[in-house]
Amino acid sequence: MTFEALHLKARWLGCQRIDLEACGSTNDEAARMARAGAKHGTIVIAEQQTAGRGRDGRVWQSPEGGVYMSAVLRPPMAVIDVPPMTLAIGIGLCEAVRTTGAPAVLKWPNDLLVSDRKLAGVLVEAQSQGGKLEAVVVGIGVNINGELPPAVAETGITLAEAAGTTIDRSEFLERMLAHVERWIDRYVSVGIEAIIPAWQDRMAVGLTARATVDGAPLIGCVAGLDSDGSLLLRDEDGNVHRVRSGDVEVLRPAC
Repeated sequence: MTFEALHLKARWLGCQRIDLEACGSTNDEAARMARAGAKHGTIVIAEQQTAGRGRDGRVWQSPEGGVYMSAVLRPPMAVIDVPPMTLAIGIGLCEAVRTTGAPAVLKWPNDLLVSDRKLAGVLVEAQSQGGKLEAVVVGIGVNINGELPPAVAETGITLAEAAGTTIDRSEFLERMLAHVERWIDRYVSVGIEAIIPAWQDRMAVGLTARATVDGAPLIGCVAGLDSDGSLLLRDEDGNVHRVRSGDVEVLRPAC
């Protein structure tokens, strides 16, 4: 099913848009704007980032040719409900990528893969005051066209390579905004119970992964999500463990 057939168009995501040639981090720019009162749906887009980051402050390589976007959201929810929003955004991003023909799948909690190589990532950061949620800053980075830096060329992939064709950056951005908005709305209105089955339908299957559970390393097969969005890993003895936070490293061979 094509994007055109779905007739999706973002209503509020991108209602105010700031385009930059380059910046350190679009998440930092959006966070600054959020503190200054930017309205719900404001987005910042850069052609290039010089200090892009992923989870836990890891460097996100951001050469020209990609989509590097951060959005200011002001959803009516508690701070504790912000982290699972990452899963909802991942679903929307996956749907947008699939409209190009690229067979994207989701890796918990915030990555998009094609052929076991990283295509995109999501970073969600909350701003709160006295325990009350003030704003959510959502960062999305997608490798679109061009060559990836040598440091990530073996483990990363561009959308152009994954889809087998050159990608129109502006057109893809419109698709992405529409699909991501749709799933953010769904999460805010219905909750995590609407997100889990949709995420599992799009997740990478047959993966062996390494994680840390209760301070101890664990290797197991990815078995889906728990009711709160935690990752489930099944060890070699058949025991299922919940991974609540942190990184999950995909290993080989697969399950």
